[in-house]
Amino acid sequence: MASTQHPDSYWLETGNPAPVVPIISGDQKVDVAIIGAGFTGLSAAYHLSRAGIPAIVVEAEDVGWGASGRNGGMLPPRYKKGFASIAKTYGNETTRRLHAIIREAIDTVETIVSDCALDCGFARTGQITAAHSDAHLASLERDCAWMAAEAGDRAARILSRSEMIDEVGADIHVGGWFDPRGAGIHPLNYVRGLAGALRKRGVPIFARSPVRRLVEGPDGVRLELPGGTIAARQVVIATNAYTDTTGFAPDGLERRIVAVNTSVICTNSIGGNRAGAVLPGRRMVADTKHIMNWYRMLPDNCLIFGGRGDITGRSDDPSVYAKLERQLAETFPAIADVGVRHRWSGKIAVTRDDFPHIGRLSPRVAYAMGYGGRGVALANVLGKYLAQLVQGERVDAGPMSANAFDPIPFHAFRIPGMQIVARWYQYLDAKAIREQERSA
Repeated sequence: MASTQHPDSYWLETGNPAPVVPIISGDQKVDVAIIGAGFTGLSAAYHLSRAGIPAIVVEAEDVGWGASGRNGGMLPPRYKKGFASIAKTYGNETTRRLHAIIREAIDTVETIVSDCALDCGFARTGQITAAHSDAHLASLERDCAWMAAEAGDRAARILSRSEMIDEVGADIHVGGWFDPRGAGIHPLNYVRGLAGALRKRGVPIFARSPVRRLVEGPDGVRLELPGGTIAARQVVIATNAYTDTTGFAPDGLERRIVAVNTSVICTNSIGGNRAGAVLPGRRMVADTKHIMNWYRMLPDNCLIFGGRGDITGRSDDPSVYAKLERQLAETFPAIADVGVRHRWSGKIAVTRDDFPHIGRLSPRVAYAMGYGGRGVALANVLGKYLAQLVQGERVDAGPMSANAFDPIPFHAFRIPGMQIVARWYQYLDAKAIREQERSA
């Protein structure tokens, strides 16, 4: 089992105290056992609690130890693929459903924050998708047109190059897409606060309690842990990118995703007039590159800046952070000398179709995972859907529930395969930037 020590991140430094969560001891019996105390698992527990269904949450490490406590805390109202592109593949009806789900996802987080009085800085400061080429800006324009024509949604708008300079404080984008409904949170405070609220409402949560084995029988599922057992009517697996480290996952579940490292740097506090020139509206920003960067300004004028981590899993590879620092300096030359305060990494789970998936492995075992870096909002809404699923309700999450979620072929060769894909994406990004510079 890996260390329960959280990475030395900005979130840890500024986070509220962790809830006191015991290690499981002895034998338990419950309607639903939830494996994973991150966004997905705790959202499922929250919604089951509201439905009056007893549940237990078990976590191999600590509450929020995985991606839920390491991410950027950004809730964009869009998927990795744009709506117009999704509509070409799945049709307008399915895409309208996906459009509704992503808005519901942010609303779900806001509802939980309000109901549980979570001190996590939730704010709808808006999301910007920054285009680095005319072709990508045209794609964003098609998204806006689709939303208006097919979903009756005119909240988002296209930003010109000059508007992007005003909004971001950087002169490297040709334009962008702005949606005021995008939000941000302090993710570790959110997950810790939700765990504490659930415990106060009588939901048992156990940390440092890894599941070693699942045994299905005619009357339920038995979970075997070092400190005891849980007899459950149903089980929810909510381990996302860390499924491959659990050792218990049935039916090749860990081979249906590829765990990819993402890395983050956080600057020292930016002082003086420079702070007001960088993201003055405190927008959440992600660019359109294949290997994208994302960033946001924090309340104390520190900037966090994220991107792809080391594919081989060496989360503390210095070259990864050095690259992020170069990209930060290229994006914001005026603050290149501010210095870096924190560096940390974690895993996200990617899928073949770029959508997360929710479903069942058997009549008693359900799962949701594969958020691909969009999990702050989507994990919470899929946790909500998991609660509906275990109650016997039909869940319509478009491709997230309808698409096949089979094991990925040649999964054992995923690292060299990802390295090849990453090089190709780097080439495409560099080519697009060169072509844009020539046409400027």
